[in-house]
Amino acid sequence: MCKIIMPSIIFSILRVVFAQYCAFQGDWSGGDGVLGPVWEWYTEYYQSSCINSSGYPGYLHLEGILEFTIDEEFEYVNSIYPVDIDGDGDMDVLGSAYGDDEIAWWENVDEELGITWTKHSIDNDFDGARSVYSADINADGYMDVLGASWIDGDITWWESIDGSGINWTEHIIDGEFTYAESAYPADVDGDGDLDVLGAAYWTNLIVWWENVDGIGTTWIEHTIDEDFECAISIHSEDMDNDNDMDVLGAACADGLVSWWENVDGIGTTWTEHTIAVDFDGVRSVYSKDIDGDGDMDALGAANSDAFIKWWENANGVGTSWIEHTIDSDYDGAKFAYATDFNGDGYLDILAAVYYWYDGEITWWENVDGSGTSWIKHIVGQNLDYPSSVYAADVDGDSDLDVIGAVFKDNEIIWWKLDPYSSLGTLESSILHIPWQTDDSIEWGNISWEGTEPPATEISFLVRASDNPSNMGPWSDTLTVSGTNLSGILGEYDNNLQYKVIFETSDPYTTPILDEITVEWIYLGIGNMSEQVPMVTNLFPILPNPSSGSPIIRFALPETANVDIYVFDFSGRLVSEIHGDEYSIGFHEVLLGDFSPGIYFCRMISGEFAATQRFVVIE
Repeated sequence: MCKIIMPSIIFSILRVVFAQYCAFQGDWSGGDGVLGPVWEWYTEYYQSSCINSSGYPGYLHLEGILEFTIDEEFEYVNSIYPVDIDGDGDMDVLGSAYGDDEIAWWENVDEELGITWTKHSIDNDFDGARSVYSADINADGYMDVLGASWIDGDITWWESIDGSGINWTEHIIDGEFTYAESAYPADVDGDGDLDVLGAAYWTNLIVWWENVDGIGTTWIEHTIDEDFECAISIHSEDMDNDNDMDVLGAACADGLVSWWENVDGIGTTWTEHTIAVDFDGVRSVYSKDIDGDGDMDALGAANSDAFIKWWENANGVGTSWIEHTIDSDYDGAKFAYATDFNGDGYLDILAAVYYWYDGEITWWENVDGSGTSWIKHIVGQNLDYPSSVYAADVDGDSDLDVIGAVFKDNEIIWWKLDPYSSLGTLESSILHIPWQTDDSIEWGNISWEGTEPPATEISFLVRASDNPSNMGPWSDTLTVSGTNLSGILGEYDNNLQYKVIFETSDPYTTPILDEITVEWIYLGIGNMSEQVPMVTNLFPILPNPSSGSPIIRFALPETANVDIYVFDFSGRLVSEIHGDEYSIGFHEVLLGDFSPGIYFCRMISGEFAATQRFVVIE
């Protein structure tokens, strides 16, 4: 929420009062059109050019990325896959929801534009739906669906009866594959039909099921590895260039990435080859020819190590590997995928990181095709636990778009990535700063937080006036966060406005602004306790983050009853101060001790209601 932070420090010396204040904005999702004057910035601003706001809280970036929601009520969506399910020539999306126990697909109904979607449920009783994929399992020309169920322990495929995606028949491949984590189709035995691979987490299994009759009605299970601890991800490619399908897997507990050589080409004899050990918290593996030398390399994402890495198949037959780090600071890395995203002939990397609120979907540009030089480009930020991501041409314009699943937000989203504008600006609303007679202002610092990748820059202009209808000229350009505004703004000017400027010379990179703060001190005659707030207000919690005992601060223009409620992240009420009467003025109340976590403080007084979010750390 955007706000004015009222007194946190009060000094009284010879009846001269110094009160530290600041104005803050960290969300612009309310949109433009509000010139003001306003009492708080909230989520609105005056006007912008070539700038977008998105995410939670809203952040600013250059225009270029357009975000479209496919579904926002698919509870705990864990896996997605882009595929033309109904065979009409445009890209649909398949998904699994762990919370809804559902496998579903969304029809792209508006002539490939990707704006209007119709949901079709395939199975709404697939308990603990974990992963989903699509392939023509029975070779009838229609796209079928393959899924893994964690709770039911099922590996199942659904037959598309007529290719429309409306009529489905369920076929259970294995109903006792306990803690099924992943399923993947591949012709393991080289007989021309699709078999199915599976990974089971707690039972440590990597297996494949032979499609005996070629139409998916009879299956025989074959064990590849029964001691691959916490098997979590599986993939299949010809890793040793011998023209049969091998198997690539990740073991979360051991931090192990391995591949199994299909020794006889028919899936009855396997030899394990280790690619990486101690890749802590590995969550996914994938295989493509990342360096373009004609053999299959390996790609992995690990949440504990916070790494996106790839391993070069040094000798082309998978017995010698060279490790390359794409990103070593990608906390919570969940999923990684390789594709030529920008059409330059080189394989790029697309990945999801799933930390709360700070989750990202990102792609790295393979600069020279060798896989040794990468440029990071952010697609979506502040996503609440993104779990899966793919690239596909959603809108039919021959360019690849990004499709992502956001687990905690229950969302499936796609992003259209047009090149960024080189320049963008945004002007804030005019903020009116209330004061008493004889007050003046000593301006403090202007500070901001954001991301400025190479070839980008964030800068600011500010102005203040005693007359909001005549704000006067902008200041010189400010490029350093923490710049002091004393001497730039006038001491009797109590209407404040800022302009932020974004610049980039890289069409695939944008700076990102998370928040801005402007500080000042009131200089006035009198006692602070005698000052009367002009409006009821709830100010930011201090400190934030807190080590356990945060303080709520609020202002009352008249005596009133105040209710204060504190909820944890799950919505459970953990503390309340109910019905107390407070006098006119500014108040600070100790909320109490809280365990580490994310909390929301709700204040209600008459018709006024507001919420502030705060974090408690160890």
